[in-house]
Amino acid sequence: MNEQPEFDIVQKEQLRLADVLASVEETARQNRAKIARHNAYTTELEKDRLESVNWHEKNSLTEKLIENDKFDPARYLTSFQMIDSPYFGIVGINDSDKKIGAREYLIGKQGFVSHDNRALVVDWRKAPISRFFYDFDPGDEYFETIQGREREGVITRRDTVEIAKRSLRRMECGEDLYELAAGGWVKNAKEFHTTTDTKVANQDHRMVDIVSLISPDQFHMITSEATDGCTLITGGAVSGKTVVSLHRLSCLQFNDPDRFAPERCLVLMFNKVLRNYVRQTSADLLGSTRVDTFSAWALSAITALTGKVIKPVVGDTLTAQKKSSQLSGLLVRYVAEVQEGEPLQDLWRFYGQPYVLDALFAAGKGREEFLADLRRRYATRSQAVSFADLSVLLRLCQLREKDGPIREALGWYAHIIVDEGQDLSLLELEAILAATDKRNSITLSADSKQKILSWVDAADFDIFHKNLKEVGVSNETLSVSYRCPKEIMALASRISSRESEQVGRHSGVLEYHRGADEDNALVLLRRLVEKLVGEDPHSLTAVICKKKTDERMLHKALTGIQGLHQQGELTFEPGVLVTIAHQVKGVEFANVILYDPNAKDFRKSALDRNLLYVCVTRACRRLDIVYWRELAEGLA
Repeated sequence: MNEQPEFDIVQKEQLRLADVLASVEETARQNRAKIARHNAYTTELEKDRLESVNWHEKNSLTEKLIENDKFDPARYLTSFQMIDSPYFGIVGINDSDKKIGAREYLIGKQGFVSHDNRALVVDWRKAPISRFFYDFDPGDEYFETIQGREREGVITRRDTVEIAKRSLRRMECGEDLYELAAGGWVKNAKEFHTTTDTKVANQDHRMVDIVSLISPDQFHMITSEATDGCTLITGGAVSGKTVVSLHRLSCLQFNDPDRFAPERCLVLMFNKVLRNYVRQTSADLLGSTRVDTFSAWALSAITALTGKVIKPVVGDTLTAQKKSSQLSGLLVRYVAEVQEGEPLQDLWRFYGQPYVLDALFAAGKGREEFLADLRRRYATRSQAVSFADLSVLLRLCQLREKDGPIREALGWYAHIIVDEGQDLSLLELEAILAATDKRNSITLSADSKQKILSWVDAADFDIFHKNLKEVGVSNETLSVSYRCPKEIMALASRISSRESEQVGRHSGVLEYHRGADEDNALVLLRRLVEKLVGEDPHSLTAVICKKKTDERMLHKALTGIQGLHQQGELTFEPGVLVTIAHQVKGVEFANVILYDPNAKDFRKSALDRNLLYVCVTRACRRLDIVYWRELAEGLA
């Protein structure tokens, strides 16, 4: 330990950490002793009752057992799980109330009250206190109502600490940064510290816990007391929409556990990659709350409603038509006019209505062949449902059930998170809303600049947003980038034509590498990947291309490079992965190499421009563009 006076603050924090850890261990010891004494007494009562031959005595012992069970300490003694990293923030206040006066609060991911009834750590979700940490800076005055009492005073301290394996590793104290390096403490000018730095240090590139980095704007959204109706969160890439949504649900579950029990909440992500990415982090944040894709959830919902296990077939030439917003009103009309008991027969019969056929086949081509196939399906009671049919079938079942068994069958969801709402059809969004209880509690995030699915009408989300006014909707906007460097966000702004695009908070690298032809470009790519892996083997580099055929070709070209992930495998271990643009929405990488984003593959359409924007904004540290053909618009 460095003995200079400038490191006194570190030494004091190490002593406090030691005190907290000792209290955690002593509290755990005393809790185990209380439980052991209770269990021993219970065993003694049960033994006495078993051996007793007097029924009066047996009844008396039974009453004692019942009474003893009411005071089982295992029911109310909560174990402290965050012992390796008990807190991440320190906030000091000087309150005008002399009974409170000057004191400091430790902010952590779980609250801790010691055996001697000292509140040593405050849970970050306990907003009245944690707001001091998230909303204020040293020197700020506060006027807050806490537990019904008016409080005022001055913030005297706001520090962030990093504790790992019960050891203090890092402290940010105002303009000073203290770090443990090579066994000793060093002090230097404060630098921007990204979540990517944490991932590289931990050699784990999954979504990280960012509770210590939540901004005031994010904190207000997360801790909002408005729990009924829809909270719509908009904002560009890297602004933290998904992070805010997940932490908002965690806050709801903490403050109202009876209403927002994990089994009564649902998180729906855009695709399997993003679902897996979030699943790996949400266990600590959301417990056993289900995290899934819309299709996977819809299948289970249909099974709950109909008793049928559906196995969808892949591929449907009418995907865009079946996701058309026109079908929403047509389903309502059909349910009012036609009665049909069997769900799948109901679906085939709906598709066969003349007004539905008009919507599916506006040009008329293929209509008769489709109708003939429908008649065959109806006659044979076919179960050949495609993925495009799921939202139609689910909405059909919901409309048949209306407000009764449908909600009970789906578990009466108290809250649903919907991510990337701009790429969901109107029917999908309506099906999700219908799966909530009567308070319609939803957190919905969306960004029109990241819409990448061609078969979803861009107007669908606007229609749904307008309809939400009936159940109540509050609009929140995030506008600050927490992932991408300034240079990359400037490029993203040019691509998206966003006048108020977020400004990155730190500097990074943006470089172009032009090859004379395809072979030369592949040589440049391999050299670059080898260089990045050699410089930092613990980082994660993504090589992103547009087409599946290019993905296979690029993986073959990089064969033999240390840390290259298996083809088709999208994991978040350190190394190098090759993937296509449609797979990377919502995830992030330390380095991104965009391979040959040419004007032919990325055309001037809004969807291709959005896809390019998504690719560029996956990079946390550096973005390299390796190409040999004319670059897509916005990149040059």
